[in-house]
Amino acid sequence: MNYEREVMIQAYEILTKKNFKWTNEFSLEMRNQFLKLLLDYFTDIEHYERCAVILGLQKKQSMENMN
Repeated sequence: MNYEREVMIQAYEILTKKNFKWTNEFSLEMRNQFLKLLLDYFTDIEHYERCAVILGLQKKQSMENMN
């Protein structure tokens, strides 16, 4: 079993749930690093549909931080 793959997929599924909200334990920098890690992983394995969703999450995160 590929544990890295399983963790990345589980993280992706959690982040893309309809009512997902970041907790206060995750600073802005941590959120950005985590999304970048996921984006890099899914880019490397060529799951571009997931990459597009993660890019949307990054954009949403940026917009929320501007307010």
